[in-house]
Amino acid sequence: MMNYKAYCYIIFLALCCTGCHSIKVNHTKMHTAVTNPIALGVIGLQKGDVYASDFQVTAIPEYKTEIRVQITKENFNRTTFDTYLKAAKGNEHKINYVDSLEAKPQFVILELLDRVALMAEIEEAHNTKTLRYIKSQKEAGIVTSVSLAISQELIQELDNADVVFLNNSAYKQYQLSLVKEGETYKTIDFAKTSIFGYTLSYFCWRENDKRQITLADIIDEKSSCSKNTYRDAEKALENMNYFKL
Repeated sequence: MMNYKAYCYIIFLALCCTGCHSIKVNHTKMHTAVTNPIALGVIGLQKGDVYASDFQVTAIPEYKTEIRVQITKENFNRTTFDTYLKAAKGNEHKINYVDSLEAKPQFVILELLDRVALMAEIEEAHNTKTLRYIKSQKEAGIVTSVSLAISQELIQELDNADVVFLNNSAYKQYQLSLVKEGETYKTIDFAKTSIFGYTLSYFCWRENDKRQITLADIIDEKSSCSKNTYRDAEKALENMNYFKL
């Protein structure tokens, strides 16, 4: 009986530890960002076990072409607010959340919308090292959406924009460019935000018309590559060589 109780207790702790490292935001399961800085568009490896879960940034692509970003506003709930507090120790954005009040403060979800442009940019010459890396590391994922806290003033600025883009503010530093009537009128550095959740996407590979291995798609974390495309670039190469025989 004691062994059975001990076993149940261990399973309970494991489930608790695992659950602490993800949150549900707008019906989407997101990893929580606490220990390491995360930014939209970076590439890295998701590490974790029942005791810890973390994302290690391993490559920072250069986005010379702006990538369209979708903006969604969400109300904080108790879970997302507590996760924010862990990521932004000291509540740097001075967000006031009270369970009993009907009106709740808001946060923002940013998602890379134009994945065709994203793939094209990763395949550009200035990202040669990044492309070589993700070809050799099938577990490498790219951060394609983030939940972040910013001031209410900046949320209003995002509301005012006709379109928002991700691009480089400096070497290996990203920013959001807010555009209205065809002109950029404001930029927001990620340093001014507190990212507390993120989702990952992964790369699919295929043979092109020139019998080269190229990027075929960027898929959500729980999705599978489509027919004749592969998460493992080496597997795509093996299949290409097989059909040559």
